[in-house]
Amino acid sequence: MKHSQDVLIDKQELHELHRNYQTYKSLFAHYPGMMYLLDHHGLIQNINHFGDAISKHYNVRIKSKHYTNFILASEHDEVNHFFYKTLQGQVTHFNTVFLTPDQEPFEVELVNIPVYVDHEVKGVFTYVRDITEERAAAFALRESQEKYRLIAEHTSELIRLVNVESGIITYASPSHETILGFKTEEYTGQSFYEDIHPDDHDAVIHLLHSAKDKPAVAEFRRRHVNGNWITLEDRARSIPYGVNGERMNVVVSRDITEKKRAEQELQSTLKQLKDLKYALDESALVSVTDESGKITSVNEKFCEITEYTEGELLGQTHMILDSGYHPQSFFDEMDVQIQSGSVWKGEINNKTKHGNDFWVDTTVVPFNGDNGEPYQYVYIRKDITDRKRAEELLRTSDKLSVIGELAAGVAHEIRNPLTSLKGFTQILKSRLDSDSDQEFISIMLDELDRINMIVNEFMVLARPQALAHEKANLQDLLQNVLTLIETQATLNNVQIITRVIENIPNISCNENQIKQVLINIIKNSIEAMPNGGEIILSLFPVENEVFIEVRDNGEGIPDHQLTHLGEPFYTTKKKGNGLGLMICRRIIQNHQGTLLIDSKEGEGTVVTIKLPYRPSDESR
Repeated sequence: MKHSQDVLIDKQELHELHRNYQTYKSLFAHYPGMMYLLDHHGLIQNINHFGDAISKHYNVRIKSKHYTNFILASEHDEVNHFFYKTLQGQVTHFNTVFLTPDQEPFEVELVNIPVYVDHEVKGVFTYVRDITEERAAAFALRESQEKYRLIAEHTSELIRLVNVESGIITYASPSHETILGFKTEEYTGQSFYEDIHPDDHDAVIHLLHSAKDKPAVAEFRRRHVNGNWITLEDRARSIPYGVNGERMNVVVSRDITEKKRAEQELQSTLKQLKDLKYALDESALVSVTDESGKITSVNEKFCEITEYTEGELLGQTHMILDSGYHPQSFFDEMDVQIQSGSVWKGEINNKTKHGNDFWVDTTVVPFNGDNGEPYQYVYIRKDITDRKRAEELLRTSDKLSVIGELAAGVAHEIRNPLTSLKGFTQILKSRLDSDSDQEFISIMLDELDRINMIVNEFMVLARPQALAHEKANLQDLLQNVLTLIETQATLNNVQIITRVIENIPNISCNENQIKQVLINIIKNSIEAMPNGGEIILSLFPVENEVFIEVRDNGEGIPDHQLTHLGEPFYTTKKKGNGLGLMICRRIIQNHQGTLLIDSKEGEGTVVTIKLPYRPSDESR
């Protein structure tokens, strides 16, 4: 589309250039007087046929000769003086003496006008009037006056002659009645400053008094006969006209009321667009691509959320943000829809430069060209990561709620018969003497204990338990856990290294539940290193929290599994039930803490527990 606009502009410029050339050619060819063009050296570049007639140089080659060849020698200095003033950008007006080929002198009036090319004077146009024939000149003057009269009477613009000193209008064109509603005679003899808007009075005064040496332009408001204000663009120019040396200005005015109204509407529209863009940039990630899908523009929020710089994004496609969550068919269907010119809406899971997932509610708007084909696409995204996480938490909460209700019912129904079974089994164990029977009874008791443990875990899930919280020394608690689990670590060739910061504050907690959490997490780390390894157990305070960090160098957890950890009955173990980590999370939540898991496949896993403490608690 931009290329088409460029071509159109070029054609318009060419047309304007051609029209200007035709205007110049018509003026040069039909101007009823001598006219010639000089370069900056004073060499004649062109002369119209009227110039040939006046100078009587019919059979003499004039072009490329210096203009002084045709001027009386005594006039050379003065003519050169005006010529160089014109090269400095001034219009010069003077009289001199031309010579015919027979060296016969005749007086002429010259007007030198600088020729500008790219804002630089490159030559001089000279208009010549033969003032030896006053009658012919007078006739030409009357003819010009008649032309101007016809123009003034039929033009759609306002034309006035104004005395600069008094501000009195001596002539007003008939168009005043059409544009302002007042008859022409009501203006003649009146002040030019009548009916001017009070705020524009100084601008009008400046217009008349600044038009002495060059044309002056001003915009101001004048009252219409109906009381409305009409906005006019006035161009004033001083003219050699008047009596007793009085200064006169010819003022030509154009009604630009509609133009100003359109400009104001445009400015208002531009401001609205600017405000809308600001609002959009503040609330959304905005990017633009070309027809091939390459990014051509991004806003600051896009860079902020994606963690890429603008330079890293330009020229790329949006697949740079692909998280692998969606199948290729998802993007293929989107491309088909937007390439057909239709708007696409949907939710996309993306990944930042540093590997963090985020969700965006996305709208893709195609911009179609004259051929109906999209030439660019605008992507408007809203970050909905928090909403998606809340939805996920809600789903998990719903699952937990169902499990909790189920757990409460199952635990209640199982616990009583379970107690009876265990009691009768112990009686059988005391009555049977056979070693094989004793072995079977021991297995049965172990399994009953396992069932009882699962029932107890169900009770944790069923509802928050009102357990007593006491001040606990986490260093001692951690040492007790290590004592319990040391044997399993040794058997699995796992070394546990502790890093404890001095003066760890005591916290209010239920020691047994915190022990249960730590044992569960450390066992998971040991099981994640079947060939042995190292666990680093760290304990340190950060502001008003105590951090417990368990770091292993085991197998790690794949991304697709990591997001599901803690969900009911989701486990990566062959014999697991998925309740252990969920119970750990529930215990930490009941302590107003948080449990975080960070893992990379093949590198290991870090589990961080954050537990709050009050600054007033005793420190070790």
